[in-house]
Amino acid sequence: MSRALPGPLRRLLPLLVSAVLLAAACAVVGLGFRAVQVAGPSACPSGEWLRLPGAPPACVHADVAPPGVDVTAHVPTHVLAAREGAGERAHEVAEDLGVPTTAEAAVSSPEVACDGDGSAGYRTQAMYVVESDDPNRYADLVASMRVWAAGVDDVVNRSAALTGGVRRVRYVSEPGTTEGTCVPSVLNVTVPPGSLSSFGSAISAVQAQGHTAPSRKYLVWTDASVLCGVASMYLGDREDQANPNNGAYPQYARVDSGCWGLGSLAGQHSVEAHELVHTLGAVSSAAPNGTAAGHCTDEHDTMCYADGAGVTMRFVCPAASGYLLDCGGDDYFSTFPDPGGWLDGHWNAADSRFLVGGGDGTGGGTTGTPSTLGATLAVNNPAVPGLPTQATVTPVLPSGRSLATVVWKATRRDCTFASPGAVSTEVTCSATSATATTVTATVTDSAGSTRSVAVPLTFARPTATRPVTLELTTAGQRVTDFPTASVCAGAPAVVVGTVVDTASSRPVKGLEVAFRKTTATGASSSAGTVTTTHDGAVARLTTRAPLTLVAASLGAHGFGGATAPTQAVTAGTCAPRLTASASAATVWHGDVLTVSGSLVRQVTGPDGPVDVPVAGAVVPVSVTGTTTSATGVERVVVKRLGSAKVALDGSWTLTAKPTTSGALAAALPGSTAYVADRVDLGPLTVRTPVSGLTAAVADGDVGWGTTSVVNGRLTLARDGVVAGLPSATVSATVTPPGGRAVRVGSGRTAADGTWSLPALLKVSGALRVRYAGAAGRPAVEQLVGDVVAGSWTPALAVISAPAAATTGASITVTGTVTRAYDCTSGPATGLRVRLTWTPSGGQAAATLTSAATTSKSTVTLRTRAPAGAGELRLEVVGAPGHLDAASTARPFTGS
Repeated sequence: MSRALPGPLRRLLPLLVSAVLLAAACAVVGLGFRAVQVAGPSACPSGEWLRLPGAPPACVHADVAPPGVDVTAHVPTHVLAAREGAGERAHEVAEDLGVPTTAEAAVSSPEVACDGDGSAGYRTQAMYVVESDDPNRYADLVASMRVWAAGVDDVVNRSAALTGGVRRVRYVSEPGTTEGTCVPSVLNVTVPPGSLSSFGSAISAVQAQGHTAPSRKYLVWTDASVLCGVASMYLGDREDQANPNNGAYPQYARVDSGCWGLGSLAGQHSVEAHELVHTLGAVSSAAPNGTAAGHCTDEHDTMCYADGAGVTMRFVCPAASGYLLDCGGDDYFSTFPDPGGWLDGHWNAADSRFLVGGGDGTGGGTTGTPSTLGATLAVNNPAVPGLPTQATVTPVLPSGRSLATVVWKATRRDCTFASPGAVSTEVTCSATSATATTVTATVTDSAGSTRSVAVPLTFARPTATRPVTLELTTAGQRVTDFPTASVCAGAPAVVVGTVVDTASSRPVKGLEVAFRKTTATGASSSAGTVTTTHDGAVARLTTRAPLTLVAASLGAHGFGGATAPTQAVTAGTCAPRLTASASAATVWHGDVLTVSGSLVRQVTGPDGPVDVPVAGAVVPVSVTGTTTSATGVERVVVKRLGSAKVALDGSWTLTAKPTTSGALAAALPGSTAYVADRVDLGPLTVRTPVSGLTAAVADGDVGWGTTSVVNGRLTLARDGVVAGLPSATVSATVTPPGGRAVRVGSGRTAADGTWSLPALLKVSGALRVRYAGAAGRPAVEQLVGDVVAGSWTPALAVISAPAAATTGASITVTGTVTRAYDCTSGPATGLRVRLTWTPSGGQAAATLTSAATTSKSTVTLRTRAPAGAGELRLEVVGAPGHLDAASTARPFTGS
């Protein structure tokens, strides 16, 4: 069977039914449908209002038939019987999109899902409807109608499988020919003449025969030639089972004979599926890709097409997706809608109680599995400005994928995240502002897919002043435990003033803390005013003499009541204890090495000795090695990798890219502030990768001045793992026997290390390619082999030359020059050609003039006519890369 993909098959417009406030716009007459004009062109654009008894008004739009379908033409019975419906193609396309199927399931069959007794509950009732004065073709076509109905079920089922779920159309059914199987029940309904002239009159006719159950969707094959298809759909996208398309009213999907059973050929979809899905509530105009007339704009999709002026289509999914439902699973049908997405909070036709696996009257259907990365985001609202609130993102990962990264951000720049790479974090925004912001979490999975979700973060200021306390900590010594703190003389000491909310015991961000210091002589001065961050306000203090430190919170923005703490400060030489460790003892040249540790000192607290951090100190890290000069003298070389500043908690970390081997050490230099300390970390070995270079020349024997392509790959190998070296320059040289190398070309490597360069060959000899090397990337050279830049053999021909002229007169000689080498021949461009004159009587030849050949290999030479009789020739003599040659002589006489 051929697998031609569908083109843009044009669908039909549905019947849109308004659920609210439409009765005032039109008058309703009688119990059946009656068309009336509406007040105002925008109320029902391109259509008319109709009303179903007991239901809201309906706006009916004109139908649009697929290209090539004449809905007014009668279709012979044998043509209809040959139509296969959409079943096989739905299975085939789904399998191409990654959903496996069995050979048995993919064959067109009238069998549908057996569910219950085949009648009770919410179901689709298939029916054949014909006017009483037309031939009744039910007996000839009922088997085909069952196959077409089963094809609709296949479209729904395979579409559900794309998102890992199971949905089947719950038909009114009867036992099949094989035990345990079911086939759709297809009613044979005859209506009075003229009943099928419009959608409204057809519904009135079938309703008159009792087909009015809200628990039924009526899939109607009308044996008429009026339209292609039309269906009733109520507006409203509430997500629960009370959606008006979910059994509130009877709904009807009509398909006329010209559009029966389509979907098996290229460029087709199932019109029956299109219309029935309309009755399930698709597509809402509020959907991300919805249109005002109930379709969608993100092709390819059974329900999508440009259904009106100004509708622009986007081609998002493969063409084959046109046989199935909801390209992207984000507008109207998904068994696993994207958490937090539009379909997750609005009506989803996959939740319809008219589908097996769908709703049961109390909630949605059984869920499938995610096929794309999704995420939901929750933020505790409202927050108190200045205090943290929790934010949590919940990734929804397709099977086989894992979470790679999480990135948080807020639109307000003063907001910070406690754990910016975790799924659960706290966000704190300054107390100075209660302006709402937006919190965004971007998740990336192991396949590289990303998803961003955002929610608002709102704030509510306290209605009464929230009491706070002010904690003062100097050089790691909190005033409550250390009324007198010691600092290292002459070194910066970190002073932290933390404003703590009494009710929550959490730091407040965005409040100002003012520090003052008083010396032993009583002199008082400001030590700075700092705004609190999410973990406190930090100031730096340098002193060599005792003093008293006072911190005061400048209460504002709903916070206040803090008592200003006072702490005495003494200064002296400290004896810190340094710890250090390295992430590796062996690294490759240029790779990252992490050296980390702590710097603390011991002080005596109320309960005995305790360690406090030496924040602000600088720890250098170095590698000590040796080098040997050309004369054999060994010299010690100390290379500093960098310096790390000690953090508030006493930790420090340095990342560096070492390039030399040696003894690795971290050291705190001695000073008036600190007693020196050192940690020897042992030998560090920096390994250098091995460069590799391959090369080949396209043609090593060419005519002089010809460009020949040389290509290959430049690599670096680490423990046998070979990778291409990108963005490096490879050069090519040719060295003639006994001569010096001549550069003939160069090129840059691509991302995978491959390279290609044009080599202009004007010398014969050994061809070599070379990478000059860089730090940690050793130079490498490769001999490609001998190349030959052979001499061309010119061929000269005189095109025109005078046979005689007055001596001294101007004459013009034109000619052409070609050249050949080996099996290659062609024009000779830019070659110097001279015009010679050989007098009769055996005298020596003389050069009259010379000129270069043009781009067309022609040459024009102008000179004065020589005296006497003789011969004119064109000659090439001594031209680089060319053998000497001459044209045939032309006799000439100058008189």
